[in-house]
Amino acid sequence: MHLFHCPDLAADRVELPEEEAHHANAVLRLAVGAHIGLLDGAGTRAEGEVENVTKRGCTVRVTARIHVPPERAARIHLAVAPTKQMDRIEWFVEKAVEIGVDRITPLLTDRTERDRLRIDRLQRVAISAMKQSQRAWSPVIDALTPLPHFLAGELPAQRCFGWCEGEHASLMARYDATQDVVLLIGPEGDFSAKEATTLRAAGFDAVSLGTARLRTETAALAACTWMSLAQQR
Repeated sequence: MHLFHCPDLAADRVELPEEEAHHANAVLRLAVGAHIGLLDGAGTRAEGEVENVTKRGCTVRVTARIHVPPERAARIHLAVAPTKQMDRIEWFVEKAVEIGVDRITPLLTDRTERDRLRIDRLQRVAISAMKQSQRAWSPVIDALTPLPHFLAGELPAQRCFGWCEGEHASLMARYDATQDVVLLIGPEGDFSAKEATTLRAAGFDAVSLGTARLRTETAALAACTWMSLAQQR
């Protein structure tokens, strides 16, 4: 069954978003009566029948609807400095959604290589990955956020940041899978010493992912994988 993203599944009849409608009509060439699956990215999974097809639209009659609870008891929030190459951060978002993550914040730090970001592109990547992995939840993806603004926001008690220099503990030893977590991954040049001091003062623990020096997107994905799997033990 083909899956489509539709952000509002409350009504008995829904219109697919323009991009999803184009895929249904122009690519898959679905006809009236076709049976499809629907996901809103917020836990609702539905089934429906194509009721009307036009050049730019697709109306679906919802025939069944269920709510899927969150997959993880403890939320995983990753704040990651975006890489210079857009395709690498898109790759990370795609894989993190497939593995399981609740929120992603692109982080602007002293050494971040990119100061502009197309959040709409990342959201499309996340939606595509959600459909491909048949998940009912898509993560929140924030706007590019300067580190001081990020620290001023509401954060869980369990706070960590990846750090290659100085004193740090293993993420595997430090992570508590029963508690919400926010983990920060810095740019290729790592967080500056000043930023590390600021993070420690804000209650963040410095952690490592082993002895190898990993690329930003690799470190973020490795951490995401470990924390998601740790909740399944």
